[in-house]
Amino acid sequence: MHRSYTAWLVPVVLALIGFGLDVKSAIAQQVYTFNATYDVFSTSKPITPDVSVTTISGQSFDAPYDLTKVSGSTYSQVNFATGEFRFNTDAATFGLQGLPVGEVVLFGNDTNKLFGTNNATGVIDFLSSKGTAMNIFTITSGEGLFQGAVGTLTLSEVYQISLDPNIPTTGKSKASGTIQVFSQTVPEPSTTTASALIGIMGAAFLLCRQRNMSTSGSLKLFF
Repeated sequence: MHRSYTAWLVPVVLALIGFGLDVKSAIAQQVYTFNATYDVFSTSKPITPDVSVTTISGQSFDAPYDLTKVSGSTYSQVNFATGEFRFNTDAATFGLQGLPVGEVVLFGNDTNKLFGTNNATGVIDFLSSKGTAMNIFTITSGEGLFQGAVGTLTLSEVYQISLDPNIPTTGKSKASGTIQVFSQTVPEPSTTTASALIGIMGAAFLLCRQRNMSTSGSLKLFF
C-alpha cells in the first residue's frame, strides 16, 4: 500500500515543480522629474561648406541627481542665407554617410549618467550674433540610478555665436522632462500556480486522512 501512495505522489510532485516555474516577474517603473539650466560651450570644425562637427561641454549648478555636467559630440548645419540651423548627433541626417554617430552625456561626480542623442532646430540673428534653438535630448541608456533609462528632455537654448574658431560659442540651455527607469522585481507566482498549489495541498490532505483511516482499520484486526 505504501508503494501505491509513493507512485501517486511522484507525478504530483513533478506537477508542483512544473507549476512552480510558472511565475511572472513584476516590472516596476520609476519616474524622475528633471529640471536644470546648463552653461554650455561649443566649438565647431567644418567638414563640408555648411556642415560642421561640434563639440559640446558645460555645467549646471542646479541639476538634480548629480547630473551637473554635459559633454558630447554632434553635427551642425547652417543655412547662411536664412540663419536657420540644425544640430543632430547622426551625420546621415545631413546626407553624410560613414561618419560616427555622436552622443551627448549628462554626468557628475558620482556614478549617475544619462546617454542620449540630440535633435535641435534654431535660427541665428547675424546682426546680433545671437541664436535660439529648441533641442530634444532622447535618452538611450544610463548608469547608476539611471541604468536602463529612457525618456526625453526638452531644451530651450540661447547662444552667443562666436565667429572666431578659437573662441567657443557660449549659451544657456534650460532642460526639462521626465526620465523613466524600468526594473524587474522579485518574481510573483501566477494565478495558475496559486490554484495548482491549493489543489495539491487539498489532495495531500485527503491522502493523509485516507492513510490514517487505513492504518486504524488494520490495528483493529489485530485486537
